[in-house]
Amino acid sequence: MTKEEILNTLKAVKYPPYDKDIVSFGMVKYVKADESSAEVRIFTGGAEETALKIVKQASEVLHAAFLGCKFEVVLLKDDPSKKVPENADKKPAGFAGVKFVVAVASGKGGVGKSTVAVNLARTLAKKFSVNSARVGLMDCDIHGPSATILFGKKIFPSVNEVQKIIPPEMDGVKAISMGMLVDDEQPLLWRGPMVTGAIKQFAEEVEWGEIDAMVLDLPPGTGDAVLSVVQNIPINCAVIITTPNQLAATTASRGAMAFQKSNVKIAGVVENMAYMPMPDGSREYVFGTGFAEEAAKKLGVQVLASIPLDKTLQGHKISDESEKIFADIADKIMAS
Repeated sequence: MTKEEILNTLKAVKYPPYDKDIVSFGMVKYVKADESSAEVRIFTGGAEETALKIVKQASEVLHAAFLGCKFEVVLLKDDPSKKVPENADKKPAGFAGVKFVVAVASGKGGVGKSTVAVNLARTLAKKFSVNSARVGLMDCDIHGPSATILFGKKIFPSVNEVQKIIPPEMDGVKAISMGMLVDDEQPLLWRGPMVTGAIKQFAEEVEWGEIDAMVLDLPPGTGDAVLSVVQNIPINCAVIITTPNQLAATTASRGAMAFQKSNVKIAGVVENMAYMPMPDGSREYVFGTGFAEEAAKKLGVQVLASIPLDKTLQGHKISDESEKIFADIADKIMAS
């Protein structure tokens, strides 16, 4: 008896009044199994009467499917994915005035993670940076910084009287990136400790000031840099970026588990380069469909949006369609 077999069995349990099952809804929060017994923890977030019926039904279908096995099906009072991270009260010095932190991540490179991060920051700036810049972007991809390219500006940060780095302001966003500090032609042949040291400096020695929303552009994968961010910065939620293909979706799911294991809530999956808008208003799904839904299902989260192939995302004025999509993504993230 495996975890996968148990989850497949629990797909027979629907969440009324919907036809969708509790596994697809992400209500099965924990499964631990061996050959003859298993523990299952469920959180529905709905009415207690409905929740108790679901737990009872889940126990019944499991006992019917695995005769002779013992099951402990527990109804959780709180959603474990919304627990406050252990490091929530240990903000880095520079983050003292930061209210909300969202990490933009991916399991692999080449999915447009930085493009999404920068345009998300710009969108949040339209919401918060009315009189002054109250949105931040911290480019944590030390080896492959992209912020300066996407903003179209390369501004060297200044230093104040107490030797704190002042992040340049671009499009209502306070941003810091290694791309501001080194030449584009200069390769950074840095090992893990140097990379994590740079990220720590961005968090502790940059004068971010009062920030309503901070976007962290993480490097791909789950290496030293990502672990350093998760362990040292209190993150409110993470957004997982994928593209419409099996490799990206599978890798995105695997990479996202680093956040789940660190009690960082995953707000959802964003599918980038999902389709090509056609002149007649239709959509051409060049690479296929359903991959983002598959990744979201594995993680028990929603697909926040599907972003089209849009060259304006590389500039300062994005298309109306993409602008609406990013506004919707921003609203969902801030409400998570």
